Amino acid sequence: MATLADEVAASYPGELDVVGMSLGGMVGQHLTVRHPDRVRSLVVGCTGAAADPEVMEARAVAVETGGMEAVLDSTLERWFTQGALQQAGHPGVEYARRTLVGLDPGSFADGWRAIAGHDVRAHLPEIDVPVTCIAGTADAASPVLRTQDVADRVKNSRLVILDGPHMMHLERPEEFSAAVREHLRWVEGG
Repeated sequence: MATLADEVAASYPGELDVVGMSLGGMVGQHLTVRHPDRVRSLVVGCTGAAADPEVMEARAVAVETGGMEAVLDSTLERWFTQGALQQAGHPGVEYARRTLVGLDPGSFADGWRAIAGHDVRAHLPEIDVPVTCIAGTADAASPVLRTQDVADRVKNSRLVILDGPHMMHLERPEEFSAAVREHLRWVEGG
């Protein structure tokens, strides 16, 4: 996570308003802790302050053993509601499916192992920028209380609960975008 956060800081100049979902929210937390002078504000969606290393290692082993096809259905079921999964041609689901099938299993396993090392709980009180934490009521991967834990640990934070799943930005893009716009209005003082 530290390497990913440092890479983001090195790739984009100036002060940043960072938006990250799931793994991206974890990277955003590390970026804000490691490079506080670079982050003006942060939106984290459907993520937590730490991960369960045993669960993440089991997911890494499953994809290494069976390939992307072996974990495709269970991953999509964690990420989307049944309604979206049952809707023929749902654009968010189809995008996720194509992306997952195209991934290298070893790289996907590396991602799970990176998540296994995610734990910024002790550092979140150091964050001194506006943070909006977006949680989904139907999020099987990161329930509301997990995202609320991030909000509870950051002094200048807000918790926004939306009706939706883990991949909120893919299944409910209008609602997610509205929450991000509201965050930016808050940051601008409006």
